[in-house]
Parts: sequence; C-alpha cells; structure tokens
Amino acid sequence: MEILKIENLSKVYGKGDTAVTALDQVSFTVKKGEFVAIIGPSGSGKSTLLHMLGGVDRPTSGKVLVDNTDIYKLNETQLAIFRRRQIGLIYQFYNLIPVLTVEENITLPLLLDQHKVDQNQFENIVKILNLQNRLHHLPNQLSGGQQQRVSIGRALSVILLLCWQMNQQGI
Repeated sequence: MEILKIENLSKVYGKGDTAVTALDQVSFTVKKGEFVAIIGPSGSGKSTLLHMLGGVDRPTSGKVLVDNTDIYKLNETQLAIFRRRQIGLIYQFYNLIPVLTVEENITLPLLLDQHKVDQNQFENIVKILNLQNRLHHLPNQLSGGQQQRVSIGRALSVILLLCWQMNQQGI
C-alpha cells in the first residue's frame, strides 16, 4: 500500500535568467513500512523536496499524494489542518514556540485539534527523550540537543495519535 506518491515534482525559484531549478521532475513512491533516506550534496534540493512533501511550500508542477490525497488540491486552511494531523515534521532549526513550555510545545498539535493528551503516552515520550526535568522550561532555557528532543517529541505525539486512530479503524 502506497502512503506517499510523488509524481513529476518540480520547483523553480525566480524567472527568466535568474531562474533556479531546485527540483526537476522527481517521482517516487513510499509503501507502508518502508524507510526512505534522502541524500545528496548541498544545494541538490533535499530541503526543497522535504518542504514540498510536508506541504510548507508549493511546487511549480507535479503532485504530492499522501494516503491518496493530493495535498496541493487542498486550500490553505485544509492544508494546514492536514499537515498538522497527518505529517510529523522535525525541522533542522526545531521550530519551537518560544513562549510555550516544553510540555506545551510537545502537546501543541494535539491541543490545536482539541484531542485529549494521553498522559501515559506523553510520559513515555518524555521519559524516552529524557525531558522529565525540563517540562516547565521555555525553549531558550534548553540546550540545542534538548530543543531538538522537544521537536522530536512533538512529532512523536502526532505519530502516536495517528497510530491510535488507525488502530481504531482497523487499519
């Protein structure tokens, strides 16, 4: 079963003589249970591709289908909700909300969708990431590694919710 399908994905920045092709007709699929690594030299389009897959930037042409949903046929509001509920992004520069505590940053995606936080799952995530003693700290009170672990915790909280929902649907 394909969970991700990329069809002829292209991204061009600028126009005319200053145009830069970041992606040129990229196509591939990812099946359920597969692990995929995207590698290449600096400037080869890895980050651009990830931004297209995550719905944070729009392609010049092509399709990104996540669970058979063409994410670029969604309007901005639908895409934001889809991204929050279906895609766990971990940015190189963590993207934490500076005025929220570690606990609030990890649970934010769930709370935005008015899901109740499963306290057992939350405590497991926090324990695995060794953040138990940092739950009430703000991002600027954390080391870089701790900030990265908070970002991973946020993505894990979304993934665990998706797994629970799939289990409830018998998928």
